Amino acid sequence: MAPRDFLGPVPSIAGLLLLTSCAAGNSPHAPAPPASPRLEATLLVSGPGAAEPVPAPVHPAEARAASFEVFPALKRQAIAGFGGAFSEKGWEALRPLVPEERKEVLRRIFAPGEGLSLGFGRLPVGSTDYSLSRYALAESPGDLRMERFSIARDEQALIPYVRAAQALNPGLRFFASAFSPPPWMKDNRAFDSGRMRDDPALYGAYALYLAKFVEAYRTLGIPVEAIAVQNEPYAETHYPSCRWEPAQFRTFVRDHLGPTLARRNTGAKVMLGTFNAPEEEAHALAVLQDPSARPFVVALGVQWDGLPIAGPARRIVPGLPVWHTEGDCGNHAWERGFDPERPQNDFAYALETWRRVRRYLYGGAEVYTIRNIVLDETGKSIDAERPWPQNSAVVVDKKTRKVTYTPMFHALEQFSRFAGPGAVLLEGSGTNDALGFLRPDGTIAVELVNPGDVERTMRVKIGGRAWDALLPARSFGTLIVPGA
Repeated sequence: MAPRDFLGPVPSIAGLLLLTSCAAGNSPHAPAPPASPRLEATLLVSGPGAAEPVPAPVHPAEARAASFEVFPALKRQAIAGFGGAFSEKGWEALRPLVPEERKEVLRRIFAPGEGLSLGFGRLPVGSTDYSLSRYALAESPGDLRMERFSIARDEQALIPYVRAAQALNPGLRFFASAFSPPPWMKDNRAFDSGRMRDDPALYGAYALYLAKFVEAYRTLGIPVEAIAVQNEPYAETHYPSCRWEPAQFRTFVRDHLGPTLARRNTGAKVMLGTFNAPEEEAHALAVLQDPSARPFVVALGVQWDGLPIAGPARRIVPGLPVWHTEGDCGNHAWERGFDPERPQNDFAYALETWRRVRRYLYGGAEVYTIRNIVLDETGKSIDAERPWPQNSAVVVDKKTRKVTYTPMFHALEQFSRFAGPGAVLLEGSGTNDALGFLRPDGTIAVELVNPGDVERTMRVKIGGRAWDALLPARSFGTLIVPGA
């Protein structure tokens, strides 16, 4: 069967049930509507050619042989929200747009109830692989008191980006992470690779460095509620990075960063992370098993393949919030199909993102954060050996100013827009192409994906009721039904 394209704007919530019922009544896959129909459910899909999620056919079905069953009484964690990482390269990609075009893109990313509806922002402390160049906020060697600390560089691109987002969503929440301490604190005296020197004086200076970052941003109306010690502390790369040993993590959090943040009344606490591999469990446990270090931790930050760390961490601190802090960027140099010039930004990457969101949420995460919100058409990092073209939710072509909302944008949108802050993940069984949420308004949202090349009917059972939802080929959808 040939795929269908669903085109048109998202209707108001008040009109969703009527529109969906009409769609179901006109579908050859649905029975004729009864004389006095009781309108129950709506299905919103993002598929080929659809700029916004649009209604698709759904109709009541027999409550048997379901593709997926949701158990409303079996609740898991509440979702705090979805977010993305701010970067200099993101703002640079937006610069060619005229102000009205730029605002429209940002509206679809940050405005509550629209597009991605992102409510969290990850901030870099100094340079990352998506800065325009390498820099630190205190580059003078030996500046232990941070007398020359400055965020002047951030005011050129990063802070304007954040403020533009805040103008559309004043309630944005922020956490921060450094990719590298200032080079003079490292054994190789460089931004890339190297190790943090095991020196109490440098630990004290670096704690002050991070605290002053929080304070400087707070004065600008950008409150940072959690700050991580180091991005991927076992990674030594050709972009800003730094290796830390587990014992260093414990000492730094317990004796320096935690007390400094508290003593200076920054309002921020320590995010334990950000960890991208199971081997970094040693860092997490070194801190959490120390009764003097543990109270400074507000959340565990994990990304890429770091989710297995959550289990052991929560056995020590039950209920420890788990935040996903960076999405897989795709176009991997170590896999077949790598393109050294441009990212794919295709459905395959969107599908991987959808599945990673599902995996992290079922793994206990309360926050999910994508790595690249906006990039230009090349998507390249500043890796010194091989600039990595990475995928992003939005692509802006520098020359033509064409804005593309990639398939990943639409995959994430189904979660972040329709099962965002306050939604509670529910237990379910059946296909891995679905998961359900209880929303704050009492309705139930079931996230669905059809990865195939033909239309697919998915039967969803909730309690004693069931619905058949028709998803176009290679599409993402959300089924919204009344609560029990």
